[in-house]
Amino acid sequence: MLKVEIMKKLDEGSFAKVYLARDMNNNKILALKKIDEKKLGNKGKIYLQNEIKILRMINHLNIIKLYFVLKKPNFTFLGIEYCNGKSLRDNLYEYINQHKKPFPEKLVQKLMKQILSGVKCLHDKGIIHRDLKLDNILIYYDNDFDLKNKNLYAATIKIIDFNTSYIPNSFNPFSVVGTPLNMAPSIVQ
Repeated sequence: MLKVEIMKKLDEGSFAKVYLARDMNNNKILALKKIDEKKLGNKGKIYLQNEIKILRMINHLNIIKLYFVLKKPNFTFLGIEYCNGKSLRDNLYEYINQHKKPFPEKLVQKLMKQILSGVKCLHDKGIIHRDLKLDNILIYYDNDFDLKNKNLYAATIKIIDFNTSYIPNSFNPFSVVGTPLNMAPSIVQ
């Protein structure tokens, strides 16, 4: 029987809250995403099912892991891998503020190799992310020393947020989705 202890709230959006939690069965730390289905609407419910389907299909080091899905009346809970190092966007801005320059080329190469490895895994299964941006790439450190020192050279990239992703035979791959500020001007027009 699934038993989860909620430790603290990590984030909150329009449709979901994300908590730091512990799976009491195996003592694993995870992120518990509580989705309010009443706020989703029909399209949002399709996107939620899409994300769950994709996460169940994928097992890759650079893609967030789904541990479990729990359905309750009006709510869906996703137990997902907890990433302790914030988003790539947050890390980039912190680095720029501290060092007054962007990431070094060697670091960018290391991070891009991981991102492209995750994207290749998706593409090999016919999945197109459609909203890949710095906010949808999280950082994971496997030890406290690297986390404390923000050693990005030791970090592991985790791609997240697959709700608008395309799966073969799921919906129109040519519909426009994503974050407008991250789109090419030709798509926004």
